[in-house]
Amino acid sequence: MKKTLKILTILGIFFTTPAFARPYEIDHKASKVQFSGTHAGEAFQGVFNRWSAKIDFDPASLNTSRIDVDFDPASAVTGKMLFDGTLPQIDWFNIKQFPNARFVSTNIARKDDGQYILTGDLTLRGITHSVTFPFSLSDLAVLPVKVTAKLPIDRLSFDIGKKSDPSADWVSATIEVKIDLIAH
Repeated sequence: MKKTLKILTILGIFFTTPAFARPYEIDHKASKVQFSGTHAGEAFQGVFNRWSAKIDFDPASLNTSRIDVDFDPASAVTGKMLFDGTLPQIDWFNIKQFPNARFVSTNIARKDDGQYILTGDLTLRGITHSVTFPFSLSDLAVLPVKVTAKLPIDRLSFDIGKKSDPSADWVSATIEVKIDLIAH
């Protein structure tokens, strides 16, 4: 009787414990976090060379899923000397005062078309705003998993370039961040 009770207790704990999302490991060499916009009417593109992501994702348990990303603004490069020299400065990323940028998910929802909607807090230059954007991913049963997302960011709402270009006459107010992740 005691043995049966003990087995039932263990089974009860096992089946009532909530499911947890499973973590994925990012392949940084195959993944990219890019940004783009316009400067004086000309398109530009850049990349963050240093970033990390923690992805715990289970489509059957979105309430326990999390996506957290840390960016190093000092690693942003465009390949254009003028831009690369300006980005770290006080009016733009101000990397001395704000060496980190971060996204922390607060909600993940599934859309009818199979895509997902990700909501979270984005912190740039010490300013945090809630952002929402769609993302898609490949079949989770086939590794590696591919994740793609595009996130438009209003740079002025984060005080990026606000002093030197407050009307977005030179640099577009909207900067698009494109995320292409490969995960195992």
